[in-house]
Amino acid sequence: MVIAIALAADPKLIIADEPTTALDVTIQAQILRLMAELVRGKGRSLILVTHDLAVVSEMADRINVMYCGKVVESGPTRDVIDVSAHPYTKGLIGSIPDLERDKNRLETIKGIVPNMFDLPKGCKFAPRCTRAKEICHVQEPEVIHMSQNHQVACHFPFREEVL
Repeated sequence: MVIAIALAADPKLIIADEPTTALDVTIQAQILRLMAELVRGKGRSLILVTHDLAVVSEMADRINVMYCGKVVESGPTRDVIDVSAHPYTKGLIGSIPDLERDKNRLETIKGIVPNMFDLPKGCKFAPRCTRAKEICHVQEPEVIHMSQNHQVACHFPFREEVL
């Protein structure tokens, strides 16, 4: 019903905020298939806000990874997932359960998310980052172009070649 109402005005942009949260896998698949049909070949764009990287990897052409309200990495889906440059992005991807890794251990990102009303100076991820140095705690990083379409805001990004 909500989707039908949203489409009544024939929008060029659809914003979907966590459209599959708390749905069973079958319903998730139906919603994602419907959203793909609504966008492809119809001159529409979709902004998909989600924490589910599996959904993103299937649905998105580009990804913007945000931390504390700032985009920390942006680029084509395959680049961001396969050759993540920001430590937060790497941590997110590393925390996805993997059958080939130790089944008794789930990777986590150390530390706690900062209070949004009292954010740290410099890079907002620095208190949790294993690569952080002094500059990270005092100066916000500028955007670095890892490739033509892949950007990262980090003083010490991971640098890998696209496979």
